[in-house]
Amino acid sequence: MARIPQETIDRIRETADIFDVVSHHVDLKKRGRNFFGLCPFHNEKTPSFSVAPDKGIYHCFGCGNGGNAINFIMEYEKINFVEALQQLGNQLGIPVEFTGSDDSKEFFASLYEIHQVAAALYQSTLFGDRGVEAKKYLLERGLSEESLKLFKVGFAPENSKYLLNVIKSKNYNREVLEKSGLFGFSNDEFFDRFRSRIMFPISNSSGKIIAFAGRVFGTDDPAKYMNSPETPLYRKSEIFYGLNITREAIRQKGFTILVEGYTDLIQLFQAGIKNVVAVSGTAFTDRHVQQIRRFTSKVYLAYDGDSAGINAALKAGYALLKGGVESHVIKIPDGLDPDDWVNRDGAEGFKTNGIEKASELLQFHLQSTDFKDMSSSEKSNLVKEILEEAAGISDPIVRQDLIKTLAQSAGVEENQMVHMFSQQIKKKRYQPKTTKSSSRPQLFTTINAKAELGIISVLAGDNIEAKSLIKEKLDINQLENEQLKKLAQLLVEKSEVNPAEILAYFDVAEDREIISRILMEEDNTTEPIQMAEECLQTISKLSSKEKIREIRFKIREMEAAGQDAKELMMEVVQLQKEINA
Repeated sequence: MARIPQETIDRIRETADIFDVVSHHVDLKKRGRNFFGLCPFHNEKTPSFSVAPDKGIYHCFGCGNGGNAINFIMEYEKINFVEALQQLGNQLGIPVEFTGSDDSKEFFASLYEIHQVAAALYQSTLFGDRGVEAKKYLLERGLSEESLKLFKVGFAPENSKYLLNVIKSKNYNREVLEKSGLFGFSNDEFFDRFRSRIMFPISNSSGKIIAFAGRVFGTDDPAKYMNSPETPLYRKSEIFYGLNITREAIRQKGFTILVEGYTDLIQLFQAGIKNVVAVSGTAFTDRHVQQIRRFTSKVYLAYDGDSAGINAALKAGYALLKGGVESHVIKIPDGLDPDDWVNRDGAEGFKTNGIEKASELLQFHLQSTDFKDMSSSEKSNLVKEILEEAAGISDPIVRQDLIKTLAQSAGVEENQMVHMFSQQIKKKRYQPKTTKSSSRPQLFTTINAKAELGIISVLAGDNIEAKSLIKEKLDINQLENEQLKKLAQLLVEKSEVNPAEILAYFDVAEDREIISRILMEEDNTTEPIQMAEECLQTISKLSSKEKIREIRFKIREMEAAGQDAKELMMEVVQLQKEINA
């Protein structure tokens, strides 16, 4: 008998926003943390129909009708379960396909079970003899044993069949092992995917473990973090790390703090700042916006303070605004991660100097790009880029406020900014319609990001002297943007540049979109030699800041061990002098 896979049902149920679904048919007004309206299932004059977005359910206190988004569609449209799934799937962009198998439920039960077994094994290992060093490292980072147990942190030792040997007795079928994401296989032999790694289990919003993130420990593996691949249980673009534990605190506080790292979240939670979530090893997407909107309408972004973190914060912030979520950005002290900061200054320091001093997204964007010091043409380009983002904001009040603030910052009349916005709308309207992914090219607007872009411009240009200078002085590992790093490597190795050939090296459509744009654009405003020197200097300063960050971490470790860290402190001072020079 054909049936819809359980994985599809789970995805639709997890992703569907009950408020969005119901508000298409019922006029809802907020009352407390829930929304109320006249029940569509019986006649009434006083609203008794309630929708709870944070719980994903509805209930009528008059007639008793209630359920989730799927149930509402079934009741309202008078259609069956399969038809409701298909309708919601179409709205959410989730394909609803049928399988001839009748054992779907058993398959997914086994997938959930194998993840639970793995988590229990990894945690018992962390707290056993084989996890002594990994546990010591985590405790020295400031994480408590209580926190490690709450978030089920574990350790996978260097053993290619450590987990495999434990689950053999369970007799899982081959498909479960292949689709779990926990194993690799070679020559028809399975082996553990995660080895010599500190393990962070990733759960869905209902608390079921569906994936893992593994941080390298005890080996020289260049991949600092390894995440489970996408599986029937795990869709990275729909999952927040820690949400199953923190969502009640988010609901109570009325806002959430969004961080990038797993330890960032645990440190904040441990310090008493519990209304926090983390992206799960992926870029922030529209699906994330849908999920977060179920719990709050306000987000504080606490991303790393380097150029990559700034770009990620801007991208996430505009995605949130477009999805109807208010976004603010917490400025992280230079050289620190959120977990370093809260570990150093405590919860009060983070709240006072972080949350309370957070900037609205537009203000942060202008500050992080040194808008005031830009040339007129640079300001114009950035304003157009921001207006392009504003075009995607559906709330007219939010959009108008952004345009007004932008006009004031740029020193132009508001009606002139409105005219520029109208031009952007027309331009967007007349552009050829193409199918694009939800993620747009990164905003190369910070000083460091522009320096990396300048390096590529020189390497792709025809000034031999400038190219030679870059090839001689550049350490490619200093580039943060992965696409640009790969492109720089290709350009350094090749004496002649063929854009068509270079693009062939990029398999992902989003990468090709960014790289083709870079290769098409030319900068005729700066001499190539001057650009090369200035970009190398900027990237060198960034590298020095990264060294300072690493040294400060070593200093904390030495001080905790009672060792003299005076030499490292002097090294920090010297590096700081070089940056200031």
